[in-house]
Amino acid sequence: MGYRKIIFLSCILSVFYLSGYAQAPSCSAVAKFYGKDSINVTTFGASTVAGVGGFSFQPGLLNNIESCYTGVIVTVTKNGVSGETTTQGLVRFPSAIAGRTGFILILMGANDALAMADKKSKIGDTEANMRYYIETSIKNKLIPIIGTIQYFNDKNNQRLKTANLYVTQINTLYKRLAKEYNIYVADINRAIGRDFSLYQDYVHPNAEGYKLISFVWFDAINHAIEDRLLLVGLNQNYPNPAIDRTTIGFSLSQAGHVKIDLYNISGTFIKTLYDSYQNAGYQTINVPLNDLNAGIYIYTMQVGGQVISKKMIVTR
Repeated sequence: MGYRKIIFLSCILSVFYLSGYAQAPSCSAVAKFYGKDSINVTTFGASTVAGVGGFSFQPGLLNNIESCYTGVIVTVTKNGVSGETTTQGLVRFPSAIAGRTGFILILMGANDALAMADKKSKIGDTEANMRYYIETSIKNKLIPIIGTIQYFNDKNNQRLKTANLYVTQINTLYKRLAKEYNIYVADINRAIGRDFSLYQDYVHPNAEGYKLISFVWFDAINHAIEDRLLLVGLNQNYPNPAIDRTTIGFSLSQAGHVKIDLYNISGTFIKTLYDSYQNAGYQTINVPLNDLNAGIYIYTMQVGGQVISKKMIVTR
């Protein structure tokens, strides 16, 4: 798809308890159609990636992936150096991604914003550096996901107020680059906003902040998998048994013509449920059932020479 993917955690409410954050994520339907035997994630950046105060997002991210992608080998590596700017990180980036496959999560730029506030750096430097990270990742067949940087807690601090102006500029830059390179953004800044109760100091997340960040990264990875790595698949309709209507999900590894037909249990054609071209990724259709008698039906999906079928039960 020729536009950027700006990822925000759309299911925040589903992973919160009144007393804090849930331990398990809401699993996306894309996990059912993931066709590889592993998910490898390299995290690269400064202090928020390195972890601060005994907290980090990598264990939560690992748990999220393992909880939903069962039977898949998952690795999450940590490559963070506190205090680094995007310029300082350039020298170690090749070794951080050497031999890695899968996803590269890049979270840098807060220290660039501080340097800009101190007139020691310019936005053009950050852009050139981020282009290097993106292009090198793609050249090494990694899927880049860029994290937006969170605001500084700038209460009564003019330097941090100025730095936050550059935070906004940097995040705008990252989204523009994501659109240009057709990659992904995990919008951490939008998820956290200016909720400084999620901080342990002027910028670094506390335990709850890191857990929220792990969900934002997880949502971004799900979206990238949906776009690029799914097998062709047909999901079981839900609910099943169904009464008045049901939902059918399907996935495509690339754009193509999809036709979904409905048959009775004897193999007699009943009607076409869907007949259209569709882009790659996971899709759902709503199917009204009011015109069907109670019984067992078969629905089939035809795409790219393949035919996949599932059983549907209708009750009254």
